[in-house]
Amino acid sequence: MFSFISTLLLAGFWFLLAEGDLASLLVGIVFIPLSVFVSVKLSEKANTARSGARLQFIKIPKFVGFFLYQSIKGGKDTALRAFSLNMQLQPEFVHYPIKHIPAGLPMNLFMNVVSLLPGSVGVIREPNSVLVHVLAVTDQTLNEIYACELIVSELFGLDVSAPKRNSITKKAT
Repeated sequence: MFSFISTLLLAGFWFLLAEGDLASLLVGIVFIPLSVFVSVKLSEKANTARSGARLQFIKIPKFVGFFLYQSIKGGKDTALRAFSLNMQLQPEFVHYPIKHIPAGLPMNLFMNVVSLLPGSVGVIREPNSVLVHVLAVTDQTLNEIYACELIVSELFGLDVSAPKRNSITKKAT
């Protein structure tokens, strides 16, 4: 069913891009099925990478609120630092241990949202942690990263009742 609908949608999109030229469908006959095949394979790979995590649609408004709040807070923090005479920077790399989030879509979302937190940028995904560059290592920064992990976990319905006990370590800059 997915392939048939995808084929129809891609054929319609191809037809629109070709401005209704029926002759262009001769080229489309090759590329439309190829596009559907790639789409199906990527979809299968994404589904296996999800590790049983399912998006909880009822949690989306809470996540959007968190996302908007953190985006505004991050923008304000950046602006204040840019216009401040005394930036008070102590940049560090922190190994943040992942407590609840599996690989796949939840981890990708977590890494992207961490990049929006004030003063932090997710750098590298390691087997059991994320290397995060922060402008200053404070309890507030680390708590915000953990809050981000919790909100993403909640969005995907992941169990957060039994956190792993890992420590956060600094990496020399």
